[in-house]
Amino acid sequence: MERPSLSNESEYPTDEVLAKHLGKAKPAWDTFAAGIKAEYGEAALEWRYYHDGKAWLCKVVHRKKTVCWVSIWERCFKVAFYFTEKNDRDIEALPIPSALKAEYRAHAPIGKLKPLVVAVKTRKSVEPVFVVATYKSGLK
Repeated sequence: MERPSLSNESEYPTDEVLAKHLGKAKPAWDTFAAGIKAEYGEAALEWRYYHDGKAWLCKVVHRKKTVCWVSIWERCFKVAFYFTEKNDRDIEALPIPSALKAEYRAHAPIGKLKPLVVAVKTRKSVEPVFVVATYKSGLK
């Protein structure tokens, strides 16, 4: 099974480390990070090493609420949002690619939560992330 790239606990995910793993997807990361900071502020991106998954993950926070989780992979990054069943109808109405909606519908719940995961390789593929993040940050 594939695993996130940032597995070295002693190697904090600096800009240089991210560039090494993301390669051509680094401009997409820069667009994502700049957009998150502009919308939610500098403190919105929280990097932590998680021992259970043995990888660094970035939590995007808005007013103490987790908006999404980001994992770094070789040549891309994945942004995961988690929703409850009551959000299903709203997800279907979002202006995001139908393939993302289909993956969301097909994914089995993890407990009471269902993930919507966006794999980002290009700047264009960042657009749906901001659509979903705006929706998620507006939930109570």
